[in-house]
Amino acid sequence: MPSIVDATNDHRYRHVPGLNLLRGLAALMVCLFHCKKYIWQKNNPYEFVELFEYGYLGVYVFFIVSGFVIPYSMYINRFTITKFGRYLLKRTVRIEPPYILFIVLLFIWNVFVHQLKGWGSSTLFGPEQFFLNITYLAPFFHVKWIVVIFWTLGVEFQFYVLSGLTHNIYLRNRWARYGSIVAFITIGKLIPADYYTVFNYYVFFAIGFQTFLHYTGRINRTEFGVTVVALLFFVYLKEIPAAVPFSLLSIAGILFIRNSTAAADFLGKISYSLYLTHGLAGGAIAVFMIGVLSPIARFATAVGVAIIFATVYYTLIERYFLQQSKRIRY
Repeated sequence: MPSIVDATNDHRYRHVPGLNLLRGLAALMVCLFHCKKYIWQKNNPYEFVELFEYGYLGVYVFFIVSGFVIPYSMYINRFTITKFGRYLLKRTVRIEPPYILFIVLLFIWNVFVHQLKGWGSSTLFGPEQFFLNITYLAPFFHVKWIVVIFWTLGVEFQFYVLSGLTHNIYLRNRWARYGSIVAFITIGKLIPADYYTVFNYYVFFAIGFQTFLHYTGRINRTEFGVTVVALLFFVYLKEIPAAVPFSLLSIAGILFIRNSTAAADFLGKISYSLYLTHGLAGGAIAVFMIGVLSPIARFATAVGVAIIFATVYYTLIERYFLQQSKRIRY
């Protein structure tokens, strides 16, 4: 079978240039979407602002990227089920501490704003809500997310667990792979959406996984094309039609981008921090600059400050845990 790469034998292909661009694009899309909402909500005086209504679709780009990256990393590291513990520890160290520390920072910010402006309550959340949020169990106990977009982190973590349990079976047995994909997508249509499970969004992870299989030569062009078209057809009919072009963009970015750029690498590097913190940084500017700047200036400033804040957060916090996660090998 012809292979785009042989990831297990050639270290040059451990870096996939398009991933940074996609991560950065996805985080920036979500940032633009929320900064727009903070300022204009439903009334858009500028036509170009309408474009940012689709920013929420960046979430699905993230899911497709994860559907590719996680099995690709496992493939490179010759994952076996005996390595499951260290694999999950690596993923936890990578994402959990920056997430927890941001929630703590958000709590402190809320106290400050309450004392300064008298807005909201002095307590953003209690111990139970905090625990259920950082363990991603909030929706199963009908507890609100502290920040609504963090449901995506719960879905991602469930995907990590599911991938560890199924990866080797998927590589060895084609029928088990496709049977499971159909079963998981079907289960997702039966589970209420407000539980935010990986099954509710599994079609996007499956698109990423099929792209991984083709990228590493595990499936040929025909099998890849047929399966991805079927998955995209499902997205169009049963999920979000507008997600189809962004899904195609994600696939193309992984398969065809061969060179990195400084801007893409920068945005990709800070993408997780930008995703975590843009609501705080962008939201603060949007609120505190009312009457000081025009709406369009507030919007531009909010996005700029969100990127700067994310860069600082990455440098001071996220980068340390990224380095620690790299020391965990499986």
